Amino acid sequence: MNPILKGLLFVFGVPVLFGIGYFYYALSTGEKRMTQVCAQIQPGMNLAQLKSLADEHGLKAPSRDSGITYLPETKTYGRFACKVVLDAGIVKSSEYNYAD
Repeated sequence: MNPILKGLLFVFGVPVLFGIGYFYYALSTGEKRMTQVCAQIQPGMNLAQLKSLADEHGLKAPSRDSGITYLPETKTYGRFACKVVLDAGIVKSSEYNYAD
């Protein structure tokens, strides 16, 4: 095999393999990670506390202060999320949600 081709395969192939491994790891551990995060969202939390928790754990921040909102994990492209019910900026309930 040509040495230039070997070098190109190494330079581009290794990062691709690491990227696939990282994504697979994120998917395989996502449920456990998100159930723990969703358990930290307690009824009575205000919107500022919820946004802070979302930032701390790499979740998409809530976009509105009333109704049902989802806080998806960004590294798994929203496959794992917390379903949060808000009323006037106060958390009423939360639960783990899996998008399949």
